[in-house]
Amino acid sequence: MEYLYRSLKQLRYIPDFNYHPRCNKMEIVHICFGDDLIMCCRADVISVKLMMKQFNHFSKVSGLKANLEKSSLYVAGVNSRLKNQILEEMQFSEGEIPFRYLGVPLSSKKITVQQCLPLVERMTARIRCWSTKYLAYSGRVQLIKGVLFEMQTYWAQTGNHESSRGALVAWETLCKPYSAGGLNFIEFHTWNKAALSKLLWAVAVKKDSLWIKWIHTFYIKGKDIQQMTTLARACWIVRKILDAKKRYLNKDLNAALQDCCITGKFRIKKAYQAFLPQNQKLKWRGLVLGSKTIPKHKFILWLALMRRLAIVDRIQKWGVNVQTDCVLCSTGDEETLQHLFFQCSYSAYIWNSILQWLGEKRKISNWEEETEWISRKTRNSRPRAQILLFLYAATVYHLWSERNIRRFQDKKREGRQILKEIVIQLHTRGQQFSKWRRVLESLNSYPK
Repeated sequence: MEYLYRSLKQLRYIPDFNYHPRCNKMEIVHICFGDDLIMCCRADVISVKLMMKQFNHFSKVSGLKANLEKSSLYVAGVNSRLKNQILEEMQFSEGEIPFRYLGVPLSSKKITVQQCLPLVERMTARIRCWSTKYLAYSGRVQLIKGVLFEMQTYWAQTGNHESSRGALVAWETLCKPYSAGGLNFIEFHTWNKAALSKLLWAVAVKKDSLWIKWIHTFYIKGKDIQQMTTLARACWIVRKILDAKKRYLNKDLNAALQDCCITGKFRIKKAYQAFLPQNQKLKWRGLVLGSKTIPKHKFILWLALMRRLAIVDRIQKWGVNVQTDCVLCSTGDEETLQHLFFQCSYSAYIWNSILQWLGEKRKISNWEEETEWISRKTRNSRPRAQILLFLYAATVYHLWSERNIRRFQDKKREGRQILKEIVIQLHTRGQQFSKWRRVLESLNSYPK
């Protein structure tokens, strides 16, 4: 396309060629994006002929020709006779403004929700496809973090268009960092502000780009960006970019923007982190931050730590009538978080057996004290600490799974069966970490 650029640049030396009125200052004749090309000039026959002459010359030299079925002419401000002459000269069909690109209309005005529907429909079609696999909440987290960055708000809150389940945790909490009890999802309002700051930085440093030169030529005109007033006649995206400076009212704009740069390049992530509020770090953050536990185990542990498991005493607050008795021990005690972990005789037996198997001689206590003890014991990165954390998360997960099986499927598993499953998962997982092997060699039997 470099040859096309040089060919069209020759038009500046032809007196009879007239630029498009909005492109005259910058002498713009064409814009390329991928394999798409926009050419523009004033709507007169001579200018059109000269422009097409240069393009046809490029086609002969390169062998690249315009697809007439996919090419259109957009013309305005001329009478029908002149328009027909231009159409005959170019042999393109007449298009309508605003024209569409990737299904979305290109316009200087802000795009409406209705105009964005083609993109929304493509995104929701993907979500429907993935949601048919009935991913668990932990599976959704993995998919969001690895694949669905641009769709995560919609996906994590609903997951399925027909789903009637509400969110287990508020979206504001999910967007908090791990250390504050969240899942470190991107909060898009803040991320958008950080992205606008990058565009503002590009304008401020006058990067060598066509759109930046356009803004400086038509809107800024040599003024101080920090002091100038945003023009009401500017298109909406330009107003948004220039209004982003309001976040730096009490700071030097250039210095504040440079603080978000690494090796001379603006980093949206760094600006995003600077915009986020400072959250208090939780004592148990190490239990879910960078642990080597199985993802679904870690997710259920996180829900338990956040007190967001759908336990009976919590369900009753929603106005739902359910059996209140604990289904694990069948002693008639009410199912609460404290009872389930580890005042229930069934859960106490499993966790106590795990501790004895590890050689930890201590009397188990309530949920808060056990969590505090585990947090202290697993602060370091030693293999034994990692294994202890793995077993704690696995115990919480399997107790919660057994509770659901008994409550909704009317099936039961013995405690020894669950202990066996936990140990097998530990040894299977341990094959991935060479540092665990020495500790696992001493744990080569099942808990008693």
